[in-house]
Amino acid sequence: MGNQENKRDSELKMGIGVKHFLELLYLLVQKDLKVRYKSSVLGYLWALANPFAFALVYYVAFKIIMRVEMPNYSVFLLTGMFPWVWFTNSLVQATASFRNNVSLVKKVNLVRAVLPLGSVIHEMVHFCFALPVLCCLIYFTGGALHASWLWQLPLMILLQFAMVYPLALVLALANVFVHDVEYIVAIGLSLLFFLTPIVYPVSMIPEMYRHIFEWSPLAALVGNWRSVFLEGNVDVGLIGHCMVVILTMSFLSFVIYRKSACKLGELL
Repeated sequence: MGNQENKRDSELKMGIGVKHFLELLYLLVQKDLKVRYKSSVLGYLWALANPFAFALVYYVAFKIIMRVEMPNYSVFLLTGMFPWVWFTNSLVQATASFRNNVSLVKKVNLVRAVLPLGSVIHEMVHFCFALPVLCCLIYFTGGALHASWLWQLPLMILLQFAMVYPLALVLALANVFVHDVEYIVAIGLSLLFFLTPIVYPVSMIPEMYRHIFEWSPLAALVGNWRSVFLEGNVDVGLIGHCMVVILTMSFLSFVIYRKSACKLGELL
């Protein structure tokens, strides 16, 4: 009887812990959304402004000035730009999440991993808001709407989330120990943008350097998004590449978090 009662108490405490974790996550995402669009006239439409503005700049640079020969180049740009914006904004915000929420980090009963998680989900919500606009744009520019998107888009969203969150957690932890990390991340992402085939196709890369891009997990992620949006297909090879990165980063982030989470309150 004693063992059964202890088991029930453990299950009850676990259930309460999960409930509190989800409630806090919901409140963090809700707060970020409200703060971001407080007193804003256009509201969530600003989530579309960043990728569209960048796409317009690179369209002029590559299509009009450099004359890249590619049909429907604008859609090609946007199908890479929207996932990239989710990726970069998540990492930038998550990296500073512990330092920006010192009062929450110092709470004893808080699962601190929820803070970078809230940043990633916040940007994921923006991405989901933008998806209908992107799909309409593909249709009105002559592309096809695929029934397979009903399962492919949720799959790709989960895949990208699983890639971004472990990396975001590691960077957030590193930023507590070395305060320069958030600045390094911002610069590194700017450089990484041009090393990822977003504004140019892989076919433009010289053959001798193409193998470098074939090993890039971001190139695999963006390539799969394009395959889904433009062809309605999921590239199994690219999915496998992403899964290797996900499993590796998840293991590393778990180990690093277990060793360093207890020290965060002292360091901040």
